[in-house]
Amino acid sequence: MPRLLVTLAVSAFALSACATTSSTSDEAAFAADMQNSGDILPASRAERDAIRSQDLLTQATFWAEAYELNPSDKEAATELSDTLRQLGNTQRAAEVAQQALALYPDDVELLFAFGSAAAASGRGAMALESLQRAAVAAPADWRIHNALGVAYEQSSQSERALASFQAALERAPGEPAVMSNLALSYALAGDPASAERLLREAMIRPGADGTVRQNLALVIALQGRFTEAEEMARVDVPTEMAEANIAFVRSMLTSRRRYDALADN
Repeated sequence: MPRLLVTLAVSAFALSACATTSSTSDEAAFAADMQNSGDILPASRAERDAIRSQDLLTQATFWAEAYELNPSDKEAATELSDTLRQLGNTQRAAEVAQQALALYPDDVELLFAFGSAAAASGRGAMALESLQRAAVAAPADWRIHNALGVAYEQSSQSERALASFQAALERAPGEPAVMSNLALSYALAGDPASAERLLREAMIRPGADGTVRQNLALVIALQGRFTEAEEMARVDVPTEMAEANIAFVRSMLTSRRRYDALADN
């Protein structure tokens, strides 16, 4: 199938709160940096604190060096997993977190890192146990509830997904990524009108990105307003892709698949 706007069951439900994707050239540059890293020296506390203000590729290289130097370094493993996920390397992000969990099985940040990476790659069922444990240990953390909602949605547990997104929004009112995921949960339940209202509110919130706009284009198309949806989709994707996305939604709505197509693909 074409890449459906923000591909509801993949990208949109792939932790829009936390995940971004890198280009192939970025990933190649990261690999080259690691191959040429040379001798690795331990980083100071000041260096570790300062690196968080750098770009993701620089952060990934830094934490990969620290992790290579000491695989039992919990902070390095957590940060490396997080940056790899944001760069789009979700499989390696999950592997790093899972390896560290063997040493620190009850660490909340590592549980979240593994669960969010697994969910970001579409493996919600694999993510559930870790995220459930993290939610019990840190019930006030909205990120965990948001990721848990994604995992539930991917595991076809729609009611639990909705409850998790609502719990996340209670803890982080106005967070656009959570609002976007909650809206898509409404759309999957067959209520695109409610999804549209929530997404329009999310659009004006600080921190809203192109994912929110693409999800809004999706739910507008689900209501049959294809021209409006296509114009909105073109803001973030090439014209040809926007046209293909809307054509797919149009064909879906004229077949028996309807909303089931969104949940199944």
